[in-house]
Amino acid sequence: MAVQNYLNGSTSVNIAASVEGAITNGKLPAGALLPPVRRAAAQLGVSPATVAAAYRLLQDRGVVAADGRRGTRVRPAAPVAIPREVPIPPGG
Repeated sequence: MAVQNYLNGSTSVNIAASVEGAITNGKLPAGALLPPVRRAAAQLGVSPATVAAAYRLLQDRGVVAADGRRGTRVRPAAPVAIPREVPIPPGG
């Protein structure tokens, strides 16, 4: 199985940005499984440590969730908080 065409870059920051871009553009829906680190590294021609660092960046940002050997998946979007009504102070 080849790495999807949304995954690209040669640095961890670029790889993470490509995944975030795919999520933003709707190419990667919530719950989508990212390719295993070694497979992605082989496809991109980078070290597994580079892909692992990209996945860690995404996890730190709350974009993906890692579940050990079950893989790394795109997290559902966080619910948007409904702003509370703020009372207007008297005389304001």
